[in-house]
Amino acid sequence: MTRDYARKTGRRNSGNVRKKSPSRQTLPGWLWLLAGILVGILVTFLLQAPDQTAPEVPVVKPVEEESSVKPRFDFYTLLRETEVIVPDSSVPQVEETPVDPASSTPTTPTVKEVFLLQVGSFKSNRDADSLRARLLLLNLSASIEMVSPRPGETWHRVLVGPFANRAELASARESLSGNGIDSLLLKRKQ
Repeated sequence: MTRDYARKTGRRNSGNVRKKSPSRQTLPGWLWLLAGILVGILVTFLLQAPDQTAPEVPVVKPVEEESSVKPRFDFYTLLRETEVIVPDSSVPQVEETPVDPASSTPTTPTVKEVFLLQVGSFKSNRDADSLRARLLLLNLSASIEMVSPRPGETWHRVLVGPFANRAELASARESLSGNGIDSLLLKRKQ
């Protein structure tokens, strides 16, 4: 039979047994909780007490009328007023200068129409110039036109063209759509 020497299960020596010393009595937990709550209330009261030396600053309430006013978008009406829809079939044909048969000299030229492609319109000149640089890298003649639809408001339109014939216009449109750039065909008098 094996014996466990780590444990002493035998007799106890009455002289070696330590007597428990009387411990101090501690305060009950509920008393500590109550004391903590009272200290918290006291600190809160002291922090919220008004400072007699600081002058009172009036609180300014924001105007509620501004928050109830919805933003006004005018671009819906601006687009209707300035939009010119040009069908694809009305691309310019090369016109010859009319000749007066009696004198064999050219007469005053008629008003010619020019076609442009508008590829963007920006409030910021930096954005417009960025798109113009991208178009120049695509070997397209691009320009920026500043337009003021209302006083104090300026838009920067990025235009490609003008185009002399249908083949150039179709090539430019194909190049733009191939690079993910939408375009709008504009017809202007020269």
